[in-house]
Amino acid sequence: MPTDAYPESVIQILDDSIQYHPAILQAMRTFSDSGPWSGTIEERKAKFQRLNRELAAACGIRPPELVVGDLGGGSSGGSHYLPVFHRIVLTGRLSVVTFLHEFAHALKRNEWQACRWSVNLFRRAFPQQFSRLVYRGHVLVRPEDVSPTYSRFRHQG
Repeated sequence: MPTDAYPESVIQILDDSIQYHPAILQAMRTFSDSGPWSGTIEERKAKFQRLNRELAAACGIRPPELVVGDLGGGSSGGSHYLPVFHRIVLTGRLSVVTFLHEFAHALKRNEWQACRWSVNLFRRAFPQQFSRLVYRGHVLVRPEDVSPTYSRFRHQG
């Protein structure tokens, strides 16, 4: 039963049966087609801002304010959603999975639900990128961001 705790692992939340509204999938296709990992930081921020607006419209909510903080290239783990301000703050790096996770909080999902919603949506929209990531607990990370001992948790398939 999902609680407000994080899942123990990514494997726990993978679910091929999740259904997303067609407008959510269209917003993700548009975002994917824009090349979210290419361009200057300002161009990439604009792509995330557009996704934020399009997902909000698809979900029938007011777009959360999207604030991009220090992008020093470290972990995006300091990113967060502030419900009182309806604000998503991204820090460390522009991470698609992290943005989707924080957006799920704007949809009033708890930690377990936000992990499930964001990871499965990312996997559906970016299957090749997903297959390159490794699992570190409930988090997806790039292989170069973890020690070699975590390579055994790499997604196969």
